[in-house]
Order: sequence, then structure tokens, then C-alpha cells
Amino acid sequence: MVHRTPMSFYEELVAAGGGLMLGHFMLQGWKNMHPGEHYVTEHIDLYEHVDDPAWLRKAEAFEAWYEHPINLPGRWYLQVIKEIFKENRLAHGTFVALGRKVSLKAITVPLYLLAGEADDITPKEQVFAAARLVGTPPEKIAQKLVPGGHIGLFMGARTLREHWPEVARWIKAQEGETKG
Repeated sequence: MVHRTPMSFYEELVAAGGGLMLGHFMLQGWKNMHPGEHYVTEHIDLYEHVDDPAWLRKAEAFEAWYEHPINLPGRWYLQVIKEIFKENRLAHGTFVALGRKVSLKAITVPLYLLAGEADDITPKEQVFAAARLVGTPPEKIAQKLVPGGHIGLFMGARTLREHWPEVARWIKAQEGETKG
């Protein structure tokens, strides 16, 4: 049996990438979080829409983007895994960036926390926990849970159509209050 340290898996990935965290390694990890969706459902969807040129164009554009994630500098990636994810330094106020401790309490601007019901990259509990960590007064923090997953929050047609206009209106209202 091979004994691994908590970081050794990630260190091995970076070593296998020649000092980089290869984008295709991350892609396989994301796909394996929902294998049925990525290895079965997407082929069924293609079969069902093979005669729909608009659907095919959209699917091809998404695939051209999604299937080619960028490689990340390995040293940076390992720092993020260790300090942000494993040690939670950002939330604890102990993360150092550009030689200075980063304090989320220093954030005092209005915040709109938008979370996806099915987001397994940044779960709703994590998104909404930000309200307790920042210095923004509670009355200046909006929180909304919407259908969809991680990518759907930013690229999903339904979310873009139904929820982002509300976010934009809220931001505009906050600007008006700040100027007034």
C-alpha cells in the first residue's frame, strides 16, 4: 500500500504535467463528478438534436470551450489547493497575497450572492457563508438561490434570461444609493 500525504495526489498530478496542472487532468476530474451526464446523456442529447442546426452550433461552441481548459502553473495550483481549499486561509483571515494578509472583513461594498441549487463546485452553503465573513452590513447583502449548476450560473440561458437582469438592477440600485 502506498502512503500518501494529504497533498501528494495533487503534487503527483503537477509532476506528471511537468510542473503544470494540465487542463485535461482537471477536465477528467470534472467529468468524473457526473459520469452519466458526460459519457451518456450528452450522446443521447446529440442523437435527439442531430437535425437541429441551432442546437448543434450551440453544442459545438460550448464543447470547443469546455473541452479545452487551460493549463495552470503547478506551484500556484498547489498553493491554492493547500492554502485556500485545505486550510481555508481566506475564510480564516490568514491568506497572504502580494505580501499582505487578505481580510474578507475589509470588504464592505454591497454584495449579491448568487448560488446554484446543483452547484457542486461552489455549493450554496459556501456561497452564502460569505455573508458572515465580509464586513458588508447584512442589509447590503442580497442572496438568491437559482436552479442550475456551476457553469449554468454564468452561461445558462435560463439563468442569464431570468436572474442576471435582476442582479444588474440590484447593482444599479446600489449605485444610486451610493451616489445619493
